[in-house]
Amino acid sequence: MRRLLVAVMALGILVSVFDTSRAAVPNQATVISSVAKLTVIEINPVILTAKAYSVIDIETGETLLAYNASEELPIASVTKLFTAAALLSTTEKEIVISTADVATEGRAGKLEAGQLYRTHELLFPLLLESSNDAAATLERAVGEIDLAGEPLADGSGLSAENRASANVLAEEVRELYRTQPHIFDITRLKQYVGTYTGWVNNSPVHKLPGYRGGKHGYTQAAGRTLAAVFAEPTLDERELAYVILGSSDLKSDTLRLRAAVENSVRYQ
Repeated sequence: MRRLLVAVMALGILVSVFDTSRAAVPNQATVISSVAKLTVIEINPVILTAKAYSVIDIETGETLLAYNASEELPIASVTKLFTAAALLSTTEKEIVISTADVATEGRAGKLEAGQLYRTHELLFPLLLESSNDAAATLERAVGEIDLAGEPLADGSGLSAENRASANVLAEEVRELYRTQPHIFDITRLKQYVGTYTGWVNNSPVHKLPGYRGGKHGYTQAAGRTLAAVFAEPTLDERELAYVILGSSDLKSDTLRLRAAVENSVRYQ
């Protein structure tokens, strides 16, 4: 049986020299196999704008690459994955969009007060266009929304109090991907036509090869954030969860982090 060798940090943290706004995958990292045998490999340095990131294997849960991954940071609209999960644990029902719902920041989703929706249909504006109005409506329907057993401040991610570490977020995304695949199926759609209007996928990474779904976000406090799954062709289409927090160039950081995985992670 082949063992997947994965590049990880000693004690879960890659230590590198970098300026205050940029993180780096260093030249040398520790590699852990599925039986925890330690090996040292050389990988090419990669400069990211992100404050933190984590990459884990969906199948095994092993951490492949990480930086600053234990620090809790705002997650922005990645929150909406957990709003969707909370909704799917409830029975579908009808709900009327309220004036307060559409007063939420932003107009993504194009919802109007007085419209009647089935709650599960609101997953499409929530996940495709990152509608804060849909999040507010669904939060009324489901009540408390949790991430790793802790209540979130809101269902949209507008609150800077919605925080998680990259490691914890990656683990939670892995669990969601394995238990709630419908959420990720929606995020792979190009568009969806609903009862009153249609919604278009606005993710900056959904057209990248290997994309298996996820959610991006942005607030001033959080910067640009991502929690997504990609199948990597150099690893026989192995599915990996990527979490990026505090980025200023999300698509570029995603490409660079995937390139680091391609250059450093091997089967043996």
